[in-house]
Amino acid sequence: MNITNHRFIVFGTYSSNTLGQIRSLGIMGIKPTAVLVYKNLYRIDKCKYIGERYDVTDIASGLALIVEKFGHEPNKPFIYTDRDDIMALLDSKYDELKDKFHFWNAGAQGRLNIFLSKNEQLKLAARCGFAIPKTEVVKVGEMPKTLQYPIFTKAVDSLSFWWKGQAAVCRDEKDLQAVFNKIDASELMLQEYVDKCDETPIEGISIRGGEEVALFCQTKNYRMPSDTYGTYRFIEPFENKEMEEIIKRYIKEVGYTGIFDIDIIIDKSGRQFFLETNFRIGQPNYAFTLFGANIPYIYAKAVLEGRIPREEVHFTQKRPFNLMYELEDFKFAVMGKRISLRQWIREAKNSDCYMFYDKKDKRPLYYTLWSKAMYKLTKPFTKKRY
Repeated sequence: MNITNHRFIVFGTYSSNTLGQIRSLGIMGIKPTAVLVYKNLYRIDKCKYIGERYDVTDIASGLALIVEKFGHEPNKPFIYTDRDDIMALLDSKYDELKDKFHFWNAGAQGRLNIFLSKNEQLKLAARCGFAIPKTEVVKVGEMPKTLQYPIFTKAVDSLSFWWKGQAAVCRDEKDLQAVFNKIDASELMLQEYVDKCDETPIEGISIRGGEEVALFCQTKNYRMPSDTYGTYRFIEPFENKEMEEIIKRYIKEVGYTGIFDIDIIIDKSGRQFFLETNFRIGQPNYAFTLFGANIPYIYAKAVLEGRIPREEVHFTQKRPFNLMYELEDFKFAVMGKRISLRQWIREAKNSDCYMFYDKKDKRPLYYTLWSKAMYKLTKPFTKKRY
């Protein structure tokens, strides 16, 4: 079946993740329909590869629009996304959507929502053979019973809007209480602090409920904040056969069909620990495309053919293949006075891909910079906030 006979809907946010998906499909001659929520200053709406665009106020109205407009096409459209809450919504409507759309799922209504819980992911990871950090889930206000400081805090529920704000390194009870005071949640996950030297997401796809799984790429870091993702990275093929078998067991246990990434942290002695799974496409997806694995395209072709077309993977021989999150890295590295502007410019020039800038699609970066500049200039005179 011709892949271009299908509509592709990218249902996401104004973010580099969504932009990457649109570009990956666009360079294959597919102009996806963008259904976008949470408008902000990142002007991905200027991407030249967007076909139709719809801005919606929330994810429920976005899905309603998709069903109304595209739920009766002769060839089932594909829905891609960048958010856990959208994945949870699709999962809750699985029975209604399964005959109308191709979307990432766990084969039964409500099943994927179970595994969006970070605690459930850790339990499954341990059963499948991953090493995991020691973990407790506590009520907000409770102190750890078994863990020793320092500890790392994270959201139990990745669907909470401010889940990233629950991530922190706590050196003592005072630090932990400060986290409790600023979050709006009933529970918090506490983990032993892994003094990491790297964090490496592994990107793959699964079809037929985990019957066939392929792992393609992973990123590693040159520069990485202690409490968030790296902003200056390099990409390499995934080649760890032992871990591949563990990941296959894990995905098969979930019964997952779709694109995913699994985050692994590595401590300073080289030990590898399971961190979490994102049952959706990872943020550097367009970088993987430029590296030689166009995962959004490969996944759609796999669904239509009933097999994963590994012949579509053509990794570049360029090593290292460098990825810079140019806006975030400038803020972290230069404005944070970690490196000089001259060094940053040199590293930027030596990078092979970026999160917003693309030589064939320059407008999203330029308009984003303009929007940010104008926001700074007008902020004192307006009540509007993004």
